[in-house]
Amino acid sequence: MDIKDEELNNDNNTPVIVDNEENVETVEATETQVAEVQDSTDSTEDEKKPNRKKHIIWVLIALLATVVTFVVIFNFNDFNATINELAHVDGVNMWYAVICLFIYFLTYPLSTCLIAKRSKCKASFIDSYFIGATEHFFNGITPFSTGGQPIQVYLYTKRKVKPSESTGIIATNFIAFLVATNIYAIVSLFFYGQFSANFTDATRWMIILGFAMNLFTLAFIILICTCSFVRKWLVSILRLICKWKFIGKYVEKSIPAFEEYCANTQIAAKMILKSPLTFIGAILLRIISLAFYYVMPFFILRALGVDVSWNVLPLIMLASSFAITTMVWVPTPGGTGGIEFAFTTIFTITAFGAISSSVGVTGMVLWRFLTYYVLMILSFITYISFNIAGKRKVNKDA
Repeated sequence: MDIKDEELNNDNNTPVIVDNEENVETVEATETQVAEVQDSTDSTEDEKKPNRKKHIIWVLIALLATVVTFVVIFNFNDFNATINELAHVDGVNMWYAVICLFIYFLTYPLSTCLIAKRSKCKASFIDSYFIGATEHFFNGITPFSTGGQPIQVYLYTKRKVKPSESTGIIATNFIAFLVATNIYAIVSLFFYGQFSANFTDATRWMIILGFAMNLFTLAFIILICTCSFVRKWLVSILRLICKWKFIGKYVEKSIPAFEEYCANTQIAAKMILKSPLTFIGAILLRIISLAFYYVMPFFILRALGVDVSWNVLPLIMLASSFAITTMVWVPTPGGTGGIEFAFTTIFTITAFGAISSSVGVTGMVLWRFLTYYVLMILSFITYISFNIAGKRKVNKDA
């Protein structure tokens, strides 16, 4: 026979009969729900937030690397000649280069928006657009240009998108980007003889390493997305490495995050398989966007008085892709140091006409200023605007 207890009803102080067994079950269920909610809250709170101090440090490192790079470059070139070239820049063609930069910046986030719309996430088109545009700043201040994606995942979570879903969106977008860049890179290899003419035997290894890393990254991401045994194999290797204590204390704590990333990229792979047209559309948007990025050196050279005809425009675009791919391995923020060397080396070749060393250096300086510093500033403004819009939304809802 069940034991009954009496409790007072708060409304009218009348006794209420409560079954202890049922009450226990209810309490247990409630505790379970609370635990689930708490776990969910903890998971949200544990999301990786931007480390402002770390980003400030990387910005300073990027500036320092830039200063050192230009000091080295101008030690081997005539600084006064470069100043003279800058003083005689043709404004019309430079404006064309600037317009191409803005078109690139404006079209860059469209692939993110397309993939996000297909995933039917809670974020609006504007949110996805702003999140996609923030990538340039965080990539520009981190080694190997790896800072953009983690921040984008975090920004999506601020718009109530699940981390697994946001990682899937960003991973899919990154794969589309890698496919697009590798298409340009592979085509550029058909002109390897021309683009590598000024590389010596001592520096030609840079080209091989750059292209190998670019293709390896694409293959690696595809394997992680499609093969579960690759993930398990990599995790096993990481756990094996962790047996060395001096390595394990740094690596072991990152293994769960790596496993989660692998799981989320497999979600991205399923998204691609379910909507191949969306993925192809994202690749095409990336190809179009990159075309405006790669075409800027053409107008910069014309602005510097180099007589380059329109029929070499495709060749200059491929040369841009070749230079960037060659230096993708450089671990400095934004590839600072390596990318300047590659552009100066490639754009002084005679394939584009008689280009002096001073013109090549000046062209590199202008190109780097536009595609690195101006692009980062635009991206940072977008990031600030995204945060301001988020705060206004929170205040409005409150």
